Amino acid sequence: MTRPSNLEQLNILIGEWETTVPERGVRGRTTFEWLESGGFLIQRSTVQKPEYPDSISIIGATGSDGALQQHYFDSRGVARIYDVTLRDNVWMMFRDGPDWPQRFVGRFSADGNTINARLERGSYSGGPLEHDFDMVYTRIRGTHM
Repeated sequence: MTRPSNLEQLNILIGEWETTVPERGVRGRTTFEWLESGGFLIQRSTVQKPEYPDSISIIGATGSDGALQQHYFDSRGVARIYDVTLRDNVWMMFRDGPDWPQRFVGRFSADGNTINARLERGSYSGGPLEHDFDMVYTRIRGTHM
């Protein structure tokens, strides 16, 4: 199957990553792999602390006019949809939903093996997004090593 070009750009994510939230001492693992037929990217994340949810996400060209979206599901029973972009080595996911607006901005290192991310969240009462925490993805194995 030939993937649309906006999906092809996600190849940089393929593989297994160690994740850390340094200021909270949280460690985990995230894997990215193509669905067998190739039309969707599957992201699985596990966290070593039980108070943080494990999750599975499906990323595909499901938005209007084929825009990328992440369909997120976690072990708490939470489900959300994020808009996704990946341009100039910057990976963004965001949602403006009234219940919990959020933004993830991940910047790839020059070799593509590290992502330094900043996560922001809003409040139920509105207002601008504020820093929530930073996260680092370090590639363990995959196509860019």
